[in-house]
Amino acid sequence: MPTPSPRTCTRCRGQLALDNADRLCAACRRTAADDLVQPPQLPRSFWLDPAMRAALESWHFGRIFAAYRTHPFHGRVLSQELVAGWLNLTQGQLSRIENGRAPEELSKLTHWAVTLGIPGDLLFFKVRGERRQADEAAPRQASVVPVRRPNPTRRESLALAAAGLMSSLTGQLPGTNAEEPVRPIGAFDGLSLADSASQVLTLFLQLDAQLGGDVLYAPLSQYVARMALAVEADPSDGLLAFGQLSQMAGWLAVDGNRHGAAKRYLTTAAYVGHEADDPGLAASATAYMSLHAMYRGKLETALALARTARATDESALTPLTRTMLATREARAHAGLGHERESLRALDEMRTAFGHHGEVEEPLWLSYVDGVEVAAQEGACYLGLGRARDAETALTGAVALLDEQAPHRVRDRVHYLSRLAKAHLLRPDVEQACSIATEALELSAAIGSARVAERLGEFRAALAPFTDTRAGREFEERFRQT
Repeated sequence: MPTPSPRTCTRCRGQLALDNADRLCAACRRTAADDLVQPPQLPRSFWLDPAMRAALESWHFGRIFAAYRTHPFHGRVLSQELVAGWLNLTQGQLSRIENGRAPEELSKLTHWAVTLGIPGDLLFFKVRGERRQADEAAPRQASVVPVRRPNPTRRESLALAAAGLMSSLTGQLPGTNAEEPVRPIGAFDGLSLADSASQVLTLFLQLDAQLGGDVLYAPLSQYVARMALAVEADPSDGLLAFGQLSQMAGWLAVDGNRHGAAKRYLTTAAYVGHEADDPGLAASATAYMSLHAMYRGKLETALALARTARATDESALTPLTRTMLATREARAHAGLGHERESLRALDEMRTAFGHHGEVEEPLWLSYVDGVEVAAQEGACYLGLGRARDAETALTGAVALLDEQAPHRVRDRVHYLSRLAKAHLLRPDVEQACSIATEALELSAAIGSARVAERLGEFRAALAPFTDTRAGREFEERFRQT
């Protein structure tokens, strides 16, 4: 009997065992499984594959996506749903891009290229901070593509402003060119690295309330990657600020449903909190892990993490830190149906918040205010099925938001989606659909996978009422959106 020809792994090119019917060796199969939470790190040879090069040279990102998904390097065809999740798209949107006319919007093309890690010299446009080698001798010009769009939306303008600022801070973005090393970030003129990072944190805290994690995650994660190198070289300048920015990047990853990235950044922030002797940051990062677990339906884990965070010596914590930690435990208890424990934690939240202003609070807690307290009460009541109490608290949160912070569009959409669910519990279908429709219309101005999930949850809860006029109208509006 002739000896079978040796087969090789499509990823590492190593020889496969005779009893391995797969296209990947065992090691690469494990790596491929890890890659599901985010785009894999790819060698330059991936992009030089003939089919991939043909797609890149077509100037059509839909064809690029299709070639990327079907590349033999992966060992399998990646689903549209998986890749769409990386790109902050729905499966339907990715399908339309692959099969429709070529997208031309520069902000989207740039985001997609950076997310997938396409080398800049193979693109048909220039990513901010990059210049093709062939253009080294030419004068510096703004990145352009053949597109006419003189009036970008407010969301796009803010996103481009953030991306422009971050590109000026970071220079070469990690992942855009595999041959370029990532360089440490430098401080702003006249400032320390720690003070520079505080300015960046202030910017992203403000933009987060208006844009959401889908848009902001990429530029901040790029800054944090380069700051890590700078802090590693000199921990005396910027270690704590690095931890605070890591926590912010973790939150943006949570908001954008980037679960693997969220876990990494929040773990880093907790570690830095301990290393920098800042128990408040360590406890806060652990509490964010609790929130992340709750959003993923891991309620027992969420409660365990919330309790771990609250086990920190309270004398070392500020009033707003204690307020925030109590809300995390209250939310976890509510999700598990522990009414007495949840209400007790809410009382502790209100008591702690009553002491705010007595000491200086960390910058990263600036979001903890009267609006947040009312909204967290409403979320807990909703989780416990107390519709009337939830309506009262959430209506109050929306009113405070309109009065004190009307720019926080993402929060408004989130609170309205919860308020709509509270009305649906009664059930007041017409009022619920009216509020949910307002939230749906506002959601077009932000990018938050988490908010999209809340609206999807309302739609699912509306299923028993789709035979009503209000239910049919919302369903039609949801589909159009």
